[in-house]
Amino acid sequence: MQNKILARSSSVRVIASIAFTVLLLPALHADYQSTILSDGPKAYYRLNDDTSRLPINKNIGSLGSAGNATNDLGVVHPFPGALAGDGNRSEFFDFSSRTEVPWNAAINPTNTQPFTVEAWFYPASDQTATGQCPLNNRYAPSGAGVNRQGWVFFQRKPDPAYFGGEPVGWNFRMYRGSGSSGGLDVTSLVPYQIGKWTHVVVVYDPVQVTNATVTMYIDGVAANTNIWAGTTPGYVANSNDHADTAAALAIGNYNNTAGASLNPYFGAVDEFAFYSNKLSAAQILSHYQNGTNANRSTRYDTLVKSLNPVEYLRLDEIAPSADVAVNMGDLRASGVATNTAEVRHPAASALVGRTNDGSFAYHNRNGNSTTTMPWKSENNPGAGTPFTFETWLRPMRDQQGGQCPANNRWVGGTGRTGWVMFQRNPNLSYPPAEGHGWNFRMYSGVGTSGQDVLTDTDYTVGKWQYLVFTWEPQFDNGDVGANGNDQWVGILTGYVDGVPVVTNTAALYAANRSTTETGSPAADLAIGSYNAASTLGNNPYEGDADEVAFYNNYLLTANQVLAHYQAGTNSNYGTNYETLVLTAPFTGPERQGPKTYLRFNDPARYPATNSGTLGYVADGNLILTTNIAVGPTYPGFESTNTALPLNGIKQWGSLNNPAGLNISGQITLEAWIQPGATQVDPARIISHGPATLSDFLALSPDNSVTNTSEVFLRIDGSGATYVVGSSTFTNLIGTTTYSASFPIPGGDLGGTNWIHLVGTYDGANWKLYRNGTAVATNASPVGALPVVNGDWAIGSTGNGWANNYSGNVDEVAIYSTALSATRIAAHYSLGRLGSNPITITRSGGNVIITWSAGILQQANVVTGPYTDVAGAVSPYTPPSGSTQKFYRLRF
Repeated sequence: MQNKILARSSSVRVIASIAFTVLLLPALHADYQSTILSDGPKAYYRLNDDTSRLPINKNIGSLGSAGNATNDLGVVHPFPGALAGDGNRSEFFDFSSRTEVPWNAAINPTNTQPFTVEAWFYPASDQTATGQCPLNNRYAPSGAGVNRQGWVFFQRKPDPAYFGGEPVGWNFRMYRGSGSSGGLDVTSLVPYQIGKWTHVVVVYDPVQVTNATVTMYIDGVAANTNIWAGTTPGYVANSNDHADTAAALAIGNYNNTAGASLNPYFGAVDEFAFYSNKLSAAQILSHYQNGTNANRSTRYDTLVKSLNPVEYLRLDEIAPSADVAVNMGDLRASGVATNTAEVRHPAASALVGRTNDGSFAYHNRNGNSTTTMPWKSENNPGAGTPFTFETWLRPMRDQQGGQCPANNRWVGGTGRTGWVMFQRNPNLSYPPAEGHGWNFRMYSGVGTSGQDVLTDTDYTVGKWQYLVFTWEPQFDNGDVGANGNDQWVGILTGYVDGVPVVTNTAALYAANRSTTETGSPAADLAIGSYNAASTLGNNPYEGDADEVAFYNNYLLTANQVLAHYQAGTNSNYGTNYETLVLTAPFTGPERQGPKTYLRFNDPARYPATNSGTLGYVADGNLILTTNIAVGPTYPGFESTNTALPLNGIKQWGSLNNPAGLNISGQITLEAWIQPGATQVDPARIISHGPATLSDFLALSPDNSVTNTSEVFLRIDGSGATYVVGSSTFTNLIGTTTYSASFPIPGGDLGGTNWIHLVGTYDGANWKLYRNGTAVATNASPVGALPVVNGDWAIGSTGNGWANNYSGNVDEVAIYSTALSATRIAAHYSLGRLGSNPITITRSGGNVIITWSAGILQQANVVTGPYTDVAGAVSPYTPPSGSTQKFYRLRF
């Protein structure tokens, strides 16, 4: 294809072209990004996510930056958001945190003006006695004689089964500037579920002030309305004329005027908006319906902004903090678990249908991948106290040697304490070792021996399994080792997928102590490997973990265990899974646990957002790196374009394995790369798979992973060739590869130029393109292959930790079709040269040629030969004369 621009003057006829396959692009798209998106990639990673971590929640309402909120107490954690099918983030408040907007008249209209308050609440605790406050702007300093102003939300009882005098639902209380008593007040009287999002809206209508109304809407429906019947107003707005301080608008706690009486909220808040008008019932319903519709035609934030809110906090920022797992149990902020840098999250959730949730993924090669929590008395009750440990596990490798997915064992002195889990053989076809299934071992406080239950149940690599272990003490043996460890005899029971499978009726157990026998640090709780007390990182587990819970002084009943399993495997179960966990030890009037509940749904610390058609389900997360390198800054890209640096050792980008990317047949893999001088063999730039193979290949046990596939764009031969293709591995045959390859030109490795590399399979041929030009074609009956248990990755094998690419990478795109040579050249041209790489204009009697990059060449005929125009720089005016000239650009 040769696109040309023709310009005429009195003496020169100029035709401009560009010297590669597509010589000049029509200006159909304004930039590289829109050009890529026009071809419909399933996944497209610009790798330009915001890397800043500030304690600021940005206001996008009409008040602008004056309405920004600042996290001014404890750390506010990112949390999966309320909107279905969106992948948005929210913020989780852990009973010690808050975000505040300074007083502003725009969010404190007088009582003669209507207003609307809107938010989504995710309550994670039903302990209502303290009047948990998710949202308020009340002026209420401590001390006598204070006239309170403004309003406040309170979380009341979830349902009528709770004892006490509090009403059911969410309470909105307004103050009337007369002492500490409230004025206009409304409670929804609608039950809500702990651990489930609720859409809450309050509309204030002043009417004639003394008969003002306030209406609360729950999940889009008007739930309750109250009318003020007093002779003086039932509401007085906050003013800023106080001698002390003006009241801020606060989320997660009482505000700055409350002193030490903070009434903290434990849960998440999302999409907070304040309007200086009354939203209609229809508008409120439309917001709820949009937020709960994964197939919405209009973005939720677009709908909100169309109503011109004064304050609109999306609450999707990632605040500065360590990479942690939020503890939704009673330990709250004191039980936050910290991840080592190699813990990958989010991976796919164990809970069926929960696309907004996730899990944590751990590996057992080339590093330390562990989540740890320091010793807590609540997680280490005395051996005479019953407890329950609950988790979901998805093993991704069958390696033996005591893989440890969870433990809190203390090792040292004359007696081990605590407990540990081990992964054993998947089934009985494996060679006899230490049994099969899952082993839960408790230590007796004497020597190194443990008291076990072994499930003796099959599991499958790559599939989730639900596990519960309960300890029921019977009688006290005392300090049998004379070392301070109190030993009990009791009943240890194991459940698999909701069913009890094994019981040890004479197990011996000694709990961890805060002061150990040797004076060494008390045992920490660890997920993914041994803990620090047993040498952190040893006996690592490879696989995923989710929904980890520890119940102190409570035994889940068999019925509860079954209900948890059924809720986790049935998206239409009726009761939310986390509701069952959070309220399991309900003894009235409020729950008493679990003490630790790690949902492991924390969003990525450094995400890689997908702009392709699959949307958020193909979002990725970056491991040990983030997009801080300078990306291509050619005319088609922004001057601020960033890229992902990879060191060739352990850094990579994880894309998980969404169903929509399990591509067969036609495919296109595309990236801009700036490869380092040294590469391993092979060095994977983009890969799907391979799955982790069995450690028992020669034996081929039942259901073991002895066959796998892979799709890849990579560098082979330690930097010798670019390769695109797919491969299969079969235990009895070995690896069969279908691919096209091209020798890497000198200067590509270790150079400063960016290389546009694309590989396709069109149904008959694998093809490779470098900088817009086809460089290799190879006929093949096999194209892209689906991969079971193998993730997508940037810069490594699909599950990471091997064959790591060295260098920078940017603008990664994956398509389920084969792009044509014309489109690939168009992509390169647009990125390298922009939408107008060469232009010809007239100025009086002169022709002026301008170009964005390259060397200008000229010829007397369109087919050449072309020669460089000596000394030509843009803008260039050809000399006058009667000779026809043709111009193009050389790179």
